[in-house]
Amino acid sequence: MFLALTFFYFLFFALIGDYVIFMPKLFSNYFTPTQIGIIFSMMPIARFLTPFIFLKKPLIKKDYVLSIFIAFFASFLILTKNFYLILIAFFLMGASFAILFPYIEAIAIEKLSTKYGKARVMGSIGFMLYGIIFSYIKINHLISFIILMFLTAISAFYFKEDKTIKKSSSTKINFLKDYKFWLALIFLQISFGGFYNFFTIYLIKHGIKKEYIGWLWGIGVGAEIIVFLIGHKFLHKLKPIKWIKISIFLTSIRWAMLYLFANSLLLIATSQLIHAFSFAIFHTSALLYINKHYENKTLAQQFYAGIGYGLAAFLGSIISGFLYGSNLFLYESFIALFGFLIML
Repeated sequence: MFLALTFFYFLFFALIGDYVIFMPKLFSNYFTPTQIGIIFSMMPIARFLTPFIFLKKPLIKKDYVLSIFIAFFASFLILTKNFYLILIAFFLMGASFAILFPYIEAIAIEKLSTKYGKARVMGSIGFMLYGIIFSYIKINHLISFIILMFLTAISAFYFKEDKTIKKSSSTKINFLKDYKFWLALIFLQISFGGFYNFFTIYLIKHGIKKEYIGWLWGIGVGAEIIVFLIGHKFLHKLKPIKWIKISIFLTSIRWAMLYLFANSLLLIATSQLIHAFSFAIFHTSALLYINKHYENKTLAQQFYAGIGYGLAAFLGSIISGFLYGSNLFLYESFIALFGFLIML
């Protein structure tokens, strides 16, 4: 099981590396910043809407298998370079990921607990290697995306018979009980909109060479890799909610650094180290938090992904498209800071 999880994570996040690092720049040749914001909002909003389907029906193996096929066949639509067909493609893939990924995350947390990071680290390695290698090697990133989607789909089939899914409770999710957590999650992920959609474009416009950008992405992922490898040694020393607060505050500092030092390669690289908190520590702590506080763990995982990486990412993508400019990361810093203040 451990090897199967590491293989899946490696492929899935190499796929995300293509989507996040290279596609925005590729699409900038055909679409406006506002259109790019809309395109990259489709996958998140689909991830937000999909969990509502399973509020009154359990997630079964048929749903999981269907999601794999839909994601693969939808990926071919990106070859058209047609704005509306790409919107459809990303929406369908987002809906599929909203079923597929939380299902596998629930298995990983259930079976690995605090050692989850040791498996998840391979996803970070896949993302980092893809970003660095293909900053130097020119390839067709649309074709590469489809190939990675095919390989990811094959690896995902391994988990279709896992029994963890049958442990899901019919208990409903009470968002009001932990409203501060859910609101903070939303504001944190909104603040990532500018980073995921425009980081590469932003740096190029500030004179950072394209070859360095892959390494800058790699530094952030390298920082999260360290946390995933050794996090089990220190994360238990504080409650998950405290790590969540620290992570959100440092993320606000991170975006402020990108705004203030956009021309400094050294300081941008330093800001990328904060990704250890922005993603790795926050994500692991959030998973542990909801795994402890919610009986219906699979549905809670779906809503965590749907609200954080769905609704919030959708809003962040749209907002970043409108806010894009020299002050983008100043705005993102304030958005993350507001999430921190909610937690207080």
